[in-house]
Amino acid sequence: MNKILILLILLITNISSGQDKSCDCLNSLEEISKKIKLAKSYKSQIKTKSDEFRFEEWKNQIIKEISEDSLKDYFCLGYLQKYISFIKDNHNMIYQKTEADLFKPLFYEREVDDVIDSDSISGIYYSGNETIKLIKHSNSSWLGVMDTSDSDIWKNGAIRLKLNKTSKGKFEIFEHYKNGLLVYNNNIEIKNNRIGNTFWNKDNTYHFYKQHEENFGFKSLDANHDYINIKTLKRTYELMDEADTFYNDLKQKLVKPYLIIDLRNNGGGSLLQTKSLIKLLKKTKEIKKIYVLINFLTASAAEISTLRLKDDKRTVIVGENSKGAVSYGYGNEGIAGRLNCDSIEYAFSIEVIKNDYLKYEQVGITPDVLLNNDKDWIRRIIELNPKE
Repeated sequence: MNKILILLILLITNISSGQDKSCDCLNSLEEISKKIKLAKSYKSQIKTKSDEFRFEEWKNQIIKEISEDSLKDYFCLGYLQKYISFIKDNHNMIYQKTEADLFKPLFYEREVDDVIDSDSISGIYYSGNETIKLIKHSNSSWLGVMDTSDSDIWKNGAIRLKLNKTSKGKFEIFEHYKNGLLVYNNNIEIKNNRIGNTFWNKDNTYHFYKQHEENFGFKSLDANHDYINIKTLKRTYELMDEADTFYNDLKQKLVKPYLIIDLRNNGGGSLLQTKSLIKLLKKTKEIKKIYVLINFLTASAAEISTLRLKDDKRTVIVGENSKGAVSYGYGNEGIAGRLNCDSIEYAFSIEVIKNDYLKYEQVGITPDVLLNNDKDWIRRIIELNPKE
């Protein structure tokens, strides 16, 4: 009986260690380094032996960073995302299926008191109903430790994010979203009391953000300004029918000299939904200027629509840099799968949208007029124009 018990214990131990090994961060990196070669963007960007060598050097750098990070298991998925970011394609994704009741945050090892380092980056940051204390972790890194949250997951003291200063003078961020999903971003600036490309800011204001209630909305703002919002470009027949109806009704309404098109938070979908709008605007001679409003969540087809609207000489792009997911797409069938570590999945692009758009990939479209988080963005646009 004792021998059987010992054998069972050994078997369970071997199974457990096998599972742990499959989820080891370096093993997952090795696996994803083979999978990424399936992506269309890999094939279009890694063409020579020199390209392959540079990508291999990048992999070695990521291995070094993982090996030296005491929090590597907690931020492992971010390192995998960082590795594939060498290929400029924001449609390439590595993500982890997370269930709210299964995700276990890591807690900061020391007591977090009210003393914040005196550097300009450290401090208390807000994101809606949540606050974090950004604490200096080393000479070039900071940890975002939960202070308050309305979530059952994010208790006081849980580590929400890690921020690193890069050699290029910018920052990279490994951020757990409220639902536990981990996302890496390597194009972060910290200015005007905000961690760029995130909601976290010291002022607890959100002029850069807009949650539209309607899929397609129209407002007359004043005697000179009309406003339309486009919430989403999702590929559904119902939404395309809704777009057609909206644009048909719009023909009689656009009679003012200034038009604001709000594409904040629009994550893209189908370009067909803005094709009719662009045609309509070309015929509407009453409009003197078209302002296209974008933010860090404006992505994919919404970004391409922005660039097509910019072909009209009357168009001025306003806001902040968009997401930078412009050059590639999933097509009708994307490449998707799962790593040996069951919870980690990937989805890669299979088509090139336009090579000319590569300069926007991972960087985003830079507006003609950059706006800060100090005043309502619609008001700011109206102030750009003389009263008639």
